[in-house]
Amino acid sequence: MASYTSDVESRRDDGGPKVVCAWCGGVIRSAAEKAALRMCQPCFARMMREHTRAHQRQSPLRHASDR
Repeated sequence: MASYTSDVESRRDDGGPKVVCAWCGGVIRSAAEKAALRMCQPCFARMMREHTRAHQRQSPLRHASDR
């Protein structure tokens, strides 16, 4: 974690540590108390879609009509 903190602090623009998304690298918050890795909302939504799709039951008649 020390290497991440020093890396983030070396890239700061406003003189403070940033909270960065662990998946996409986007800055979530630029004025944080300390540097941290978190997940932004778009990446969290993508992760949940992938998780849900992977755990759905695969039925061959899922799109068949009821008639």
